[in-house]
Amino acid sequence: MTPNMTYGSPMPGEGVKVAYTGTAGTTVALPSNTEVVRVVATTDCFIEIGTSPTAVADTGMYLAALVPEYFSCPGSGKVSAIQVASGGTIYVTPFA
Repeated sequence: MTPNMTYGSPMPGEGVKVAYTGTAGTTVALPSNTEVVRVVATTDCFIEIGTSPTAVADTGMYLAALVPEYFSCPGSGKVSAIQVASGGTIYVTPFA
């Protein structure tokens, strides 16, 4: 994949956000035709992606603040996040 390519098409109106602190925050289920998600966090956090995820500090996947990342995601999947040092918000955009 070249730097100018995207992963499918973003689903208009389907983006979600969820706050996280020392307790994990988890999105609602994303659309059933979701294949990829774009995740951006306002602070450093750990994330988990799946059908019933719960992010855990120090064992989840590290996501740096303000750096968009793309991940595969099962249909109707969810994204969960927990803080590294301070609470924040994740913004999740599903792609089909």
